Amino acid sequence: MKKISRRSVLPILGAGLFAPFIARSVSALPDVSTNLQFPHALSKGELVGICSPAGANHDPKEVSDFITLLENFGYRVKVSGNLQSKFGYLSDTDEARAKAFMDLIHDQEVKAIFFTRGGWGCARILPLLDFNAIQKNPKIILGFSDISAFLVAITHKTGLITFHGPNGNASWGAFSWDSIQKTIALGEFSTLVNDDPLRYPSPPVCIRSGSARGTLYGGNLSVLTGLLGTEYLPEWKGKILFLEEVNEEPYRIDRMLTQWKLNGVFEQLEGVVIGQFRKCIAEDPKWSFTLEEVLNQHFKDAKFPVFSGFLCGHIADKFTLPIGQLVEMNADAFSITPMRASVTLL
Repeated sequence: MKKISRRSVLPILGAGLFAPFIARSVSALPDVSTNLQFPHALSKGELVGICSPAGANHDPKEVSDFITLLENFGYRVKVSGNLQSKFGYLSDTDEARAKAFMDLIHDQEVKAIFFTRGGWGCARILPLLDFNAIQKNPKIILGFSDISAFLVAITHKTGLITFHGPNGNASWGAFSWDSIQKTIALGEFSTLVNDDPLRYPSPPVCIRSGSARGTLYGGNLSVLTGLLGTEYLPEWKGKILFLEEVNEEPYRIDRMLTQWKLNGVFEQLEGVVIGQFRKCIAEDPKWSFTLEEVLNQHFKDAKFPVFSGFLCGHIADKFTLPIGQLVEMNADAFSITPMRASVTLL
């Protein structure tokens, strides 16, 4: 396994994209994005809807600050009716949370839907969503953490590109905001790679060398593991899987990755990108593998390229990733490159 250093980043980025790889050729797959639906780019002055389909909002100021933030960025904001409600650890009943989201889908003036926070609850309301209506009313849908359940299910069921990016209670600093704007407003699709290795909470590591092309799917490991075997995840042939996690001990990460392996997913993938696994350390390290050891055990002999440390997950600075998009990953350069714009420009 090799780690990146400040002195090695430029040679890697310069030569790694063209070096011979032990993994499969990037041209081996057809362009599988032809049946996808691309939402319209989000312009200043347009209406953004926000809702809470998962956990309850613990701090009202987080919600008001998020509204102010979006308004300062030049957007108008429509608030769903459940931002200040509470139903146990959920923001509202299953029916009410599903209705709040679908009301924003049906509102023709709403061009994008963002979320206040994750937590838990999105998977509970997947059977209550009207995927036909979502397909007929395409708009930008952006979030992460528990929202991963929405994103992958909507893309799988409708073909609509969705976006893995910050929730309202996450950081919307310059790095994250720049990636959001380039992806959903400007329609840019340049290579996503960190040009400052010190920005990474966990430095990037090439676990299995190579480059591959496939359809990008992924999100929070715990959330997506809970959907294995359901109708809300895609077939995994031809996919590049990205994963992120927070506050899970290495043995739990091991258990979840084993479940993916036993479901046959790893036999079908074209590549794996491990994002930031923040605070995933053992309570008693002397009786545990490290996270790096667990990842190495699962992927060092993979038949596809794998790297860890990508900038996505429960961290301040993160890329916005288009779920359902055809991308090329490069495990030696620690990069993901979309093959086209993920929004349509008016």
